[in-house]
Amino acid sequence: MKKHTRTAGILLHPTSLPSPYGIGDFGPSAYRFVDFLAAARQAYWQVLPLVIPDLVGSPYASSSAFAGNWLLVSPELLVEDGFLPIQPKPWSSEDEPIRYREVARRKRAILTAAWEHFEAHGTKLQRMQFNAFVRREHYWLHDYVLFAALKEHFGVSVPWTRWQHSLRRRKPESLATWRERLHDQISFHEFVQWQFDMQWRRLKRYIHAKGIRIIGDLPIFVTRDSADTWSNPHGYLLDRMGRPKLVAGVPPDYFSSRGQVWGDPLYDWKHMAGNGFTWWRKRFRRSFDLYDVVRLDHFRGYVATWGVRAGSRSSRRGSWHAVPGRELFKIVQRRYPRASFIAEDLGVITNDVNALRNELEFPGVRVAQFGFDNLGSIHAIANWSRRCVAYTGTHDNNTTRGWFEEQASRLERKRVRHMLRASEKSVARLMIKAAYASRANSVIVPLQDVLNLGSDARMNTPGTREDNWRWRYCEAELKISDAKKLRKLVAVSKRRP
Repeated sequence: MKKHTRTAGILLHPTSLPSPYGIGDFGPSAYRFVDFLAAARQAYWQVLPLVIPDLVGSPYASSSAFAGNWLLVSPELLVEDGFLPIQPKPWSSEDEPIRYREVARRKRAILTAAWEHFEAHGTKLQRMQFNAFVRREHYWLHDYVLFAALKEHFGVSVPWTRWQHSLRRRKPESLATWRERLHDQISFHEFVQWQFDMQWRRLKRYIHAKGIRIIGDLPIFVTRDSADTWSNPHGYLLDRMGRPKLVAGVPPDYFSSRGQVWGDPLYDWKHMAGNGFTWWRKRFRRSFDLYDVVRLDHFRGYVATWGVRAGSRSSRRGSWHAVPGRELFKIVQRRYPRASFIAEDLGVITNDVNALRNELEFPGVRVAQFGFDNLGSIHAIANWSRRCVAYTGTHDNNTTRGWFEEQASRLERKRVRHMLRASEKSVARLMIKAAYASRANSVIVPLQDVLNLGSDARMNTPGTREDNWRWRYCEAELKISDAKKLRKLVAVSKRRP
């Protein structure tokens, strides 16, 4: 992000866009949202990871660190581009909460029909474009599509550690045999990733044409049953059967008094450093292809990670494990000298984490909701520095109105009323106004706060699995008056004109 430019943006994951197909996607409503951003003079659209989510919708627990979320492929654009002869029948209201299993089943049927239509009627130009995509993305696509086809063949619920020995150990002759045997399934997954790529690139061009940049999100870990652990097992602390020796988590913090056990395997950083961080360089290459700015989730994990014994239910009996983050980012910065990062430095932050962030000159994250408990906190709006990206709340927080009504302590509510002159109905608007007026160079506001929504619109509650990632807004909620209010705030606070 530009160091000395005052900017503003909105946080909204594409799944939260309105759509009659059960989930937000890259279709017409995405373009209308970009128009809203432009009318509001916003400089950034921040999204969550665009990777494939797990069965409950979490984009932080993906089966691949590289593959795009095929649920975001728009049926309308498949028709417009000639990959479907007729428009699929809609099945949901535009703002109905997402039902991931149903969406996956229905979207899979639509994409299968599109692939079959392409196989039978694809033009010469389309086939050339498809083959060019497969060649260009070979560095991650080749392993992912075989993994996806094998998962479907053996059963989605069967981890790769229970596949036959020759596949677990990736014997070349076995891989070749299965690539031939599963040729059609592999081609389907290549087609699906191509559609994701085409639709996202088209939307990205539209976003850039409006003078807006995209902030993406890079989860630090990958899941144990993923294309990444299967194709690169030596990069993780796994036993001979492919099972994690230690899994990642965090000790007790603001988000969870009991801490969290994420269950993702820890990296074997010694091995990764020994080969020049090859896998990480590929991962950053993919991220910079998707986004303009990369938010580094759990930045403290690039200094040390909290590891607990696999199978543990509590993270209390864990320990810190050193990570060569400095060496990694020096290589990345040499390879991508114009790369732009945000260091998500929430949680248990120590001096060595701050030192690395400052050395790399990455802006940190500040959250207004955290700043009313302790007025000396770095999260208190009056204490924000210029070099930070400030939020009213994040995807892991309640909405600002929901926080004030249901979570804030009596002292926090008293301070909000005194300092912002806010009530339940006005707290989100006045916190946004205070954030815009602050010293922070960049301010990002979740759309829920722009719309003044309560806790029903919360995106995620850390440490829980049910009823997360499901929220979507209604088209009628996003009014031109909201854009005008933000536009006025941008002008008054001398942010991006």
